[in-house]
Amino acid sequence: MARPLLGILAITSVLTICLTTRTEAAKPSHVLLPATTKGYVSVADLEQLIEQWDQTQLGKLMKDPTMQPFVEDLKRQIKARLSKSGASLGISWEELKTVYGGEVSAALIQPWDPSVEQPRIDAAVAGAEAEAKKAKKQADEIVAAGKKAAKLERKALDAERRKQRASVMLVDVTGHLDAAQELLAKVAKNQVEKGATQGVAEVAGQQVAVFTFPKPERDTQARQAFYLIHKDELIASDNADVLAKILGRFAADDPNTLQSVEAYQRVMAGADESFGEQAPGLRWFVEPFGIAEVLRAYNTGRERRGTDFLRVLRNQGFTAVQGIDGFIALSTGEHDIRQFTRIYAPPVIRKPGDLAKTKYDLAARMLEFPNTEELAPQRWVPRGLATHLTFNWKMSDAFWHAESLVNEIAGDDVFDGVIENIELDPHGPQINIKTELTDLLGERATLVTDYHLPITPQSERLLVAIEVTDPATVMRTVNKAMENDPAAKKREHNGHVIWELVNDQTEVAEIQIEGFDSGFGFEDVEEVEEEEAFIPNGAVTVAHGQLMFSSHVDYIVDVLDSLPAEEQLATAADYQAVMQALNKLGAGNDSFKLFTRTDEAYRTTYELMREGKMPESESLLGRLLNRVLADDEDDGELRKQEIDASSLPEFDVVRRYLGPAGMYVRTVDDGWIISGCLLTKQMP
Repeated sequence: MARPLLGILAITSVLTICLTTRTEAAKPSHVLLPATTKGYVSVADLEQLIEQWDQTQLGKLMKDPTMQPFVEDLKRQIKARLSKSGASLGISWEELKTVYGGEVSAALIQPWDPSVEQPRIDAAVAGAEAEAKKAKKQADEIVAAGKKAAKLERKALDAERRKQRASVMLVDVTGHLDAAQELLAKVAKNQVEKGATQGVAEVAGQQVAVFTFPKPERDTQARQAFYLIHKDELIASDNADVLAKILGRFAADDPNTLQSVEAYQRVMAGADESFGEQAPGLRWFVEPFGIAEVLRAYNTGRERRGTDFLRVLRNQGFTAVQGIDGFIALSTGEHDIRQFTRIYAPPVIRKPGDLAKTKYDLAARMLEFPNTEELAPQRWVPRGLATHLTFNWKMSDAFWHAESLVNEIAGDDVFDGVIENIELDPHGPQINIKTELTDLLGERATLVTDYHLPITPQSERLLVAIEVTDPATVMRTVNKAMENDPAAKKREHNGHVIWELVNDQTEVAEIQIEGFDSGFGFEDVEEVEEEEAFIPNGAVTVAHGQLMFSSHVDYIVDVLDSLPAEEQLATAADYQAVMQALNKLGAGNDSFKLFTRTDEAYRTTYELMREGKMPESESLLGRLLNRVLADDEDDGELRKQEIDASSLPEFDVVRRYLGPAGMYVRTVDDGWIISGCLLTKQMP
């Protein structure tokens, strides 16, 4: 007992010394964090944000006494998962309520200096060429040796970069130094109780409290956590080098900070224009591929199987998406929640002689979403649904742009062969994919969902409709494809042919996005064999000028007949209210438009949670939550529901807190902007 107590007292004394070095106000986080920041969240005024959250209907729902068992257990799981990943610094957002005097921010960083790459490649090439010359190789062999060395060094550098990781929390504690000291003393005690060895280190000339944790079996190094208060800024990090550079930026400006990142700059300007004088409560930034690599690094040692989809997407031009940033405002008066997001994806800069006219390269050419003013619900869309998403997409082009993506995933040039076999194989459907299908696709698609009662894991119904220019020909193509399929059952309804696909006993490969189970974004993507199909059953037909696919044959039947105006979504009062709100936010000439009744969209998952059946859910939201909450060791098996939701109230108690929401997406020259809101539920 004496040694841990003395250690805590020593750390506290160091922190107290740090507290006495106050000389100026804390700096904003975006000038302290490096340009290699890959994930970032910042709250300008935490107290105000909490007050605004409590005023929203969702905030009131979370404070409802009947929700507390679920809320507390969810907090426990999130905290445990962060601690397990190694990305936790031992300070919760709730604990910051008494210490912050200004901005609170957290970041994930990939501390990599790209300037080291070319010198190392040059040195590797020079060494290989020298060895080849010494061995009296021919000139072409010397060149080949240099190229091979360069390739190997790039691979080694890439592997090193992908292992880099760092977490940082920055808290402006101006006016709350005593409370900050108490908090860090509490953190010190907690870290020691978790098995950490405490000590003191000097970083950039500052005395810093440091805690070293036992090295996990599958990790390459022991995790450390560093804490100090410097110039009214509480700083916590798990990387000494990153911490040193942050401390250096207090004394001198650095051109290579988060503020200098072009994607970050662009969204700041866009948000200022969108929000005007209304200050958003929270802002965030993600560099998609970078954050994926950092999260992988924090999950060191996890066995990967199958295709590395992160690498595939990099190779296929999707690195055109350089950053995603956003702002969130709560309880604005007009909205419960309002958000603005910018996806920064500037066009590829063409080199001299490159005659390509597309905005992006390779499979990323699929990302063509034209803007139009005609995104109102079509007349076949029923009033009673949970979610309605409609968007413009150059689907015919996208199909053929997928060739390089399919080939890389397969590891061979299979795309053309598959297309040819579909047309020429005497035992196949003998369909010319281009003339009988893709040339006949329009540029608009729609996705709708609802559910049927009683609630079961299969209750959610999903329907996707793709506009076609020649419905009769496309229907003939569908018939040819289905007639010889033993899993397809032909049905008719009022003159419409429907093909029902029954795959109850069929198991197929599923693409599993592994990063959801770390809770921050996509981290790794694996191919997992022998899982149930995403939609085990389905149906397809052509109607209303649309090629329709559905998870349930009865959903297609429901939309086949013409609807009177009063039964169409476009005439619903809540839909019109959301569209009015989006128009005020600037909607008009857009590429996507979403409307969702959050009470209906969440009901299936909620009811399954109450019954302890959420791991069995086949709804979109349920599957996402299962990915988030699944343990690394689940290995594709049906997990046990960890949250005891049996005490949750009946859904009718909850649904009064859940209002309608919507968003629009607009394609711009350098990517996309997304704006949306959640409205207060209007009680009858």
